Amino acid sequence: GDAAVEGEAFDPGFGLPLTRQAEAGIEGFGLPGEGQAPPPGVGAPPPPAQGAAPPQAIRIDPEITTFELRDFGVPPVPQLRQGEFAAPTPTSLPGAFLVTTEQLANALNQGMVVVLVDVYGGTYNIPGSFVGVPMGGPGTFQDAMQQQVSLWLFQITGGNPAQAIVFYCSDPNCWLSYNAALRAVAAGFSNVYWYRGGLQAWQMSGLPLVPSSF
Repeated sequence: GDAAVEGEAFDPGFGLPLTRQAEAGIEGFGLPGEGQAPPPGVGAPPPPAQGAAPPQAIRIDPEITTFELRDFGVPPVPQLRQGEFAAPTPTSLPGAFLVTTEQLANALNQGMVVVLVDVYGGTYNIPGSFVGVPMGGPGTFQDAMQQQVSLWLFQITGGNPAQAIVFYCSDPNCWLSYNAALRAVAAGFSNVYWYRGGLQAWQMSGLPLVPSSF
């Protein structure tokens, strides 16, 4: 598809403020820890002061963008990957959009309401992320996991199918976030973003990581 056009504006559409009170109650899915500072982009941004300049644009090293957009020649597939998740990924996926580090960092910096989902489940993740490791595994769009995914995504988005959701794992050689994004599309979400560069591109860019809260 043409969703992965370089330089395309990252437009998460419209979103409801994220409800933090929802209890997921689904094994393997996490909510951000109590007492954390609210992540950037959750809730409506404060109105700018009269004459205040917008946030300065974040610029990412072009070499990092090249790293995260590298084309391995792997065609996109509409089905969940069933194994060998540490392998080169496609550069696009059906029904979702590719988002770069620069696009994501600027969206968060500008106060856009973006739901971040860490599908890797490592020691650190991007501030404000939910942890949804089971979404990355094998299966089908008709399995019990898909039902759990739909319920959990409904909870963390405040029931808004147009809420922008960003899925990420480790790097462009990780299929877990690809599977998760496909599951979100199958659950009926229309603003699904795959952050292909993942934690490695984020860290290479000098952007903040926090200890995972699960």
